[in-house]
Amino acid sequence: MRRLLRRTKAKAKAKAKDSTMTAPTPRCIIIRHGQTEWSKSGQYTGLTDLPLTEYGVGQMRRTGQSIFQNNRFIDPSHITYIFTSPRQRARATVDLVLETLSEEQKKHIRIVVDEDLREWEYGDYEGLLTHEIIKLRKSRGLDVEKPWNIWRDGCENGETTQEIGLRLSRVISRVQNLHRLHQSENKPSDILVFAHGHALRYFAALWFELGESKDVETDHESANPNSYQDDTVPYVTLTKYNYLIDNPKFLLDAGGIGVLSYAHHNIDEPSLALAGAFICPPEEESQHGTVTN
Repeated sequence: MRRLLRRTKAKAKAKAKDSTMTAPTPRCIIIRHGQTEWSKSGQYTGLTDLPLTEYGVGQMRRTGQSIFQNNRFIDPSHITYIFTSPRQRARATVDLVLETLSEEQKKHIRIVVDEDLREWEYGDYEGLLTHEIIKLRKSRGLDVEKPWNIWRDGCENGETTQEIGLRLSRVISRVQNLHRLHQSENKPSDILVFAHGHALRYFAALWFELGESKDVETDHESANPNSYQDDTVPYVTLTKYNYLIDNPKFLLDAGGIGVLSYAHHNIDEPSLALAGAFICPPEEESQHGTVTN
């Protein structure tokens, strides 16, 4: 009996040890840049390179303190990559959020500036308010049958929904490919993505494969735009991509954070982490075996 008890305890101890070696499910943490004058006023800000307001600077400093120090929502040692839009409002937000980390903590985090993460190119609507865009389109004889919907109609002399859908699909394929690699190595992997209001809401919708699916057919769709410079991030060639045809009805205010992850520890089941940055240890996560729905 004693020998059996010892064996049982040994098995339990070995199981516990194995469970603690399991890395957390990878996460993609999306962070919208801090406040700018135009994000505050509601003006559409695409390629215009605005700085953060004084409030926006303090806002993102406080965010960094909250997620890394006060509440420890994110373990700095789990961050493998940061992808950011090239706009200064996004890059400054990266610096401010990481400000509380030591140089030792930051040195293993690779920061990738990716042109594919730029905000929707608004074209003729750059700097305008929504009611001004509606008035402009009406003066041009548009929207006679149904009101303007940027998620379906895009922007005159800017990007169509297919164009932004294509480039954001490329980013998602890179992030998920890295997650797959890190998971195969049993390596914790939080990848942070810093970008903009429309782009990140669109990104989140495509993460769940919402919208319409389209095969890659044209040279434009299959071309590698060389949107980033980092040899450690493999370029993933798309065979298809998704684009939206309606508002996904997601909110993400300036400075907001969202968490995307995977169900059942499966990279092929991208999901929204409703608990956000609140996580439990891997050994305490719900286990559903081979459940796929």
